[in-house]
Amino acid sequence: MTATTDKGHLPADMPEDRDQEPFDKRPGGRTRTEAIRETDSTPGKAGEQTGTPRQKTGAPGQTGNPGDAAENTGTQEAGHKAGVDTRIVRFLKKHHVLTLATSSEGAPYCSNAFYCYDAERNLLIFTSDMTTRHAQQMASNPCVAASVVLETKVVGRVQGLQLCGKAERADEAARRAYLRRFPYAVLAELTLWAIAPDFMKFTDNTLGFGKKLIWNNR
Repeated sequence: MTATTDKGHLPADMPEDRDQEPFDKRPGGRTRTEAIRETDSTPGKAGEQTGTPRQKTGAPGQTGNPGDAAENTGTQEAGHKAGVDTRIVRFLKKHHVLTLATSSEGAPYCSNAFYCYDAERNLLIFTSDMTTRHAQQMASNPCVAASVVLETKVVGRVQGLQLCGKAERADEAARRAYLRRFPYAVLAELTLWAIAPDFMKFTDNTLGFGKKLIWNNR
């Protein structure tokens, strides 16, 4: 706090003979005394913010890398095109490992695989050599099930998705999508598959305990 004298809130270190020196050199300008008194009696004292606040750039509520926001927007649009809830789309794009359930001649089997999600066509794309048991089962019985889960011990963060659908050999567009997600696989000999879901159930405790979103295209 600035020390003052009894001379109308003048700073103590200001010589008295400067009280009436023109603060504003223009005709009719304020004296130093008037300027100080005016400052003390109007908003904008020490501790108060004056001036026009700086406007934040970007969309309201947008944080992080602008490129991320653009990708999220594209994801939402793709999700709407396929009729899938955008929260399911975001979850599938965020993760990359699924558990695959196959069966043939009454014998079930499960396996894990890296996948990429094509939101535009609502496909889960993964690679599996034809010598594997689950690939052989898919070849004879394309009806499969799969799950994707977030591993956490925090109940309020639990998220997991189960789906059913048909698995078929992937096309060239699916191959390009897979290599965009896993570019190091470009040198590998890939046998790609694509699951086209017809049913998905997404459990998301961040929306409320046991909250489920259902997508059904049967």
